[in-house]
Amino acid sequence: MIIDQVRTYYTTYLPRTTQALEDPQTHFQQLAEQISERVEQISTQLETEAITPGQDYLERAGTLNTVRAQATEMALAELLYSMPQENQDDPEPTRTERDLLVMQQEEQAVEQRLEMESGSPEAIEWDRRYPHLVEEVHWMLSDHDDLTAEQKREQLALILERQDAARPAR
Repeated sequence: MIIDQVRTYYTTYLPRTTQALEDPQTHFQQLAEQISERVEQISTQLETEAITPGQDYLERAGTLNTVRAQATEMALAELLYSMPQENQDDPEPTRTERDLLVMQQEEQAVEQRLEMESGSPEAIEWDRRYPHLVEEVHWMLSDHDDLTAEQKREQLALILERQDAARPAR
């Protein structure tokens, strides 16, 4: 069953990758085996939380079936559906479209960083990964009540200009 899902996903959404595979069937089989192993790992983890004392046979069977379905869904999402789809009809994105996507991703990253505890390991890792955005985060976390709206706009404009200048250097 999983191999059919792998084969269908590849042939439907990854046609160029499928064509480039030397032996597609072997690749599909190996990936299906990896997914099956991952399903077992996830199922084992979920079962310990899902099984409750006092369940009768039918309740327990239903719980295990639900756990198995959830584990399969999670493993497929992790190992198969996470591969970006190829679309032969879509033209290559323009530079403006790529820049917009980068800006949207960076905006989300900044929002995530603002929720992190300063000095935490995840904040330190984030700062290392996005050094060109650190100045913006620090500015947003500091108090600017003494500035006028115009001064705030000017400061942010300078920060954004420096980010733009740093982006190609990444």
